[in-house]
Amino acid sequence: MRKRRNFSRKLIFIIALFLLTGTQLSAQQATFTVSGEISFPKTGDLYVQLITKEEFDSGKDAGFGTVVAVNPEDMKKGRASFSFEGVPKGTYGIRCFQDVNGTGKMEKGMFGPKEPWGTYRPARPMFRAPRFDEISFEVDRDVKDIKFELK
Repeated sequence: MRKRRNFSRKLIFIIALFLLTGTQLSAQQATFTVSGEISFPKTGDLYVQLITKEEFDSGKDAGFGTVVAVNPEDMKKGRASFSFEGVPKGTYGIRCFQDVNGTGKMEKGMFGPKEPWGTYRPARPMFRAPRFDEISFEVDRDVKDIKFELK
């Protein structure tokens, strides 16, 4: 009788441990889609980055980045779509520029970018770059229909 009770307790413990571990794994593996549309003024590919605060502060390239090749149809409309798949839960910002001269990097002048640029949740302070808290948003589900404009 005692052996049976110990066996039952061990079995319940193992099942509980399995269920708890499975729940944690599925929560850790949850990923989302972030997508939307960018309006742009000129000709050139769009460089779009989904960035964390650490990437924003360091100025490094983002873990999630894409180049949207602007095709003739996009040029007619003056806008193009973007999408990031497999995005973990977290706080992110989106920054983008249009590479009008084809160098693959944002050209900067004495007073800031020389090429069209923008961020989601448009924060365009007059005499400084936007701060992360001015452009950030939470990703804890699919985020669709983001729209912003490059200037």
